[in-house]
Amino acid sequence: MGYLDGDALAGGSRMKWKILAVSALAILASGSFAHPEPPPRSERAPPSAGPGSGPAPFWATGWKPGYAVPSAWTPRYFHYETRYAAVVETNELIFETFADGTASWIARALPQDLLAKPDECLNWRWSADTLPSLTEREDTLTGDVFAARVYVFGEFEGGEPFGFNYVWTTQKRQGDYWKSPWSDNKLMALRRGKNASRALVAESRSVIADVSRAYGKTPVRIDGIALMTDAEGSDSIAAARISLPKFGACDLPIS
Repeated sequence: MGYLDGDALAGGSRMKWKILAVSALAILASGSFAHPEPPPRSERAPPSAGPGSGPAPFWATGWKPGYAVPSAWTPRYFHYETRYAAVVETNELIFETFADGTASWIARALPQDLLAKPDECLNWRWSADTLPSLTEREDTLTGDVFAARVYVFGEFEGGEPFGFNYVWTTQKRQGDYWKSPWSDNKLMALRRGKNASRALVAESRSVIADVSRAYGKTPVRIDGIALMTDAEGSDSIAAARISLPKFGACDLPIS
């Protein structure tokens, strides 16, 4: 089964809804909810203790998760398994995520020539339903955990790679930028605090503007995206829902 792209998810025609429903059912039937539990925390190895350098490798993975990964997505393991389950919510494919002291992502290619389409936005909807419990700052190694992340991977002029995170934070103020304590990736706080209403919150972001502000130079292309919920440093639970991000006309005014 081919994974639905952004165009297939757009619009509300009956045919598109049927395609979405059938595709989601196929994902569920393939075992998306058959998640093995991680071992008890007392039996786990500790999370990684030191930072790396450069953007996190987008495709690098030698890990096969214990759940069915939707077609076109690639998993990457950091510290045991965050769960990703594909469901249909309000006629839209949504990933329900759950991290129990764990950290892993799912990534997919999403090529975009930013210079050819400078006015387009990255659009998605999300909700932080359970925030990780933090005792450290979010810009530290152990505090770098978030209920919801949307990673963007791409290149500057000359092929220099970058990684950029839109995050739903527990502590940082909306609009804050900072460097990852683990790598050269940059982060931006889009939302803060638990989403008490549980309604999915719409986002429209100019990747050119956001990455330029974070790095001080202009990105020229996007190669792919990743979705992530992580809670390994806090040894707590985090949960979220995230729709499929897609490039196109801005759904909301740009802030």
